[in-house]
Amino acid sequence: MAKEIMDSESVEAQAKKILELHHADLATARIKYVFVDKASMRGGRPVLGKARKASGVLEHFADADFVIEVALDQWNNLEPNQKEALVDHLLEFCMGEEDENTGEMKWLMREPDVKEFSTILRRHGAWHDSLVGFVEIAHSIPIEDRIREVAEALAQEEAQQGQQVQN
Repeated sequence: MAKEIMDSESVEAQAKKILELHHADLATARIKYVFVDKASMRGGRPVLGKARKASGVLEHFADADFVIEVALDQWNNLEPNQKEALVDHLLEFCMGEEDENTGEMKWLMREPDVKEFSTILRRHGAWHDSLVGFVEIAHSIPIEDRIREVAEALAQEEAQQGQQVQN
């Protein structure tokens, strides 16, 4: 069964705020934001979204340089801060570079700084330079605040479930 695809004003609205703050190189990029009704799976996990460089036929019909695709069934379950992080993550794949000779923008895709398994990190530590930098950044994040937020959300969810059972 084919996935249903629809324009996404909510992802676009989220992206507009993020683009101004963190992605100045994409200021003139034509970006199309779409929802797919259901997430695809990769490695047994749902794929929350995808970023694609539009070229050839896709660029022609989408009238876009990039297409940001978000799984609606996953989006609906995300908290506002998670939605912002997801859109920022997907935009980070997209980049613009000015051609030195023509002055025109070239649109490119980039890969994440680190692609590693947690088991390898656990067994071998930060064994290469990109991991060292990543771990240093991770250590600077006030994780206690995030743990407290998650704990409070779980407690609130349990309380709501308890109220539903009583009713």
